Amino acid sequence: MSKYDSDRPTPFNDATEQKQKTEGYPSGGGGRMPLLIKLIGYFIFGGIFLMLIITVCAAVFLE
Repeated sequence: MSKYDSDRPTPFNDATEQKQKTEGYPSGGGGRMPLLIKLIGYFIFGGIFLMLIITVCAAVFLE
């Protein structure tokens, strides 16, 4: 077996095995945001977008 075999089923050494057991592997799926945080984000970004639209309309029509 080669020293640089990438298909090795066992960890390279004990330190790597300990790290894998302690930290684990990151999940690629990601998590979902809680509903309250989503609603706050929608409110903040929606408010910013609404203020932008009102500002543009006021600049165009009140000139």
